[in-house]
Amino acid sequence: MRLAAVDIGSNTVHALVADVVNGKLEDVGHYVEMPELGVQVARTGVIGSRAKPALRSLQVVVDQARNHGFDHLVAGATQAVRQASDGPAFVRQASVVVGVPVRIISARREAVLSFRGVASRHAAKREWAMLDLGGASTEVVIANGHEMLRSAILPIGSGVLADKYLSDPPRADERARLRKAAMRELAHAPDADVERLVATGGTASNLPLVLNRHNPPTVLTTADLLACEARLDGDKAAKVGHSSGLPVNRIKAMRGGVEALLLFLDWFGLAVLQISHEGLRHGMLLAYLEQGEDWWKAG
Repeated sequence: MRLAAVDIGSNTVHALVADVVNGKLEDVGHYVEMPELGVQVARTGVIGSRAKPALRSLQVVVDQARNHGFDHLVAGATQAVRQASDGPAFVRQASVVVGVPVRIISARREAVLSFRGVASRHAAKREWAMLDLGGASTEVVIANGHEMLRSAILPIGSGVLADKYLSDPPRADERARLRKAAMRELAHAPDADVERLVATGGTASNLPLVLNRHNPPTVLTTADLLACEARLDGDKAAKVGHSSGLPVNRIKAMRGGVEALLLFLDWFGLAVLQISHEGLRHGMLLAYLEQGEDWWKAG
């Protein structure tokens, strides 16, 4: 069986195509565009004029996914659409583009689905922590093996932080203000003595490319993250993007996200961050295999 999942996030829209082999997912294709809904919603409370470019981006990734001939598609929307007063109207339009209902995933359900995706590959035997760092929020889960123990949704997002606090390129005093603001929210994160911190989301999956385009690492140390920060801040986003092969808007979002990841490492008293390319979309597909069309509801 071949399945596809579409996720409309605060920075990005993604489409994942995966085969189901012995109950596990094997990636076939992954496509992403960056319409950046979260920044608009954070500023105005509505999607508004960003709806049309977001729908175009959605059409692009869905068309690319369809080239793989999947058997079924599920689609969801997260933080930016949840927050926007015109989110329900946008979802109706998005459902027409996708061809299936786009479900607005609750914050709690998003954390569960992201955790399932990450845990399918990265679960530790003892307590560990998962971060799903998005454009407008971060889901933090403390787990033991494949069991969620507690979680929190924090208003710490790479795109919103970068848009609110950082110039192009950022200045040291701007980063200090960003850290201060993020620390206020980080105080609400669940505390735990964890042996492993695993991060998923656009910033986490793309930061290794800043260090090495051809052989990106799967773990990042504190020193690695500081090196990434220095490279991201070293010049205008357009020049940094050219050298790293990443889009300009991705570079800008990562400037906010790398600071958040450094703060989370310090919060949990760790020096190594594991990177997961599994996350929400994998969790959506695993939930569909168990619950069918009720995948987006609590099981």
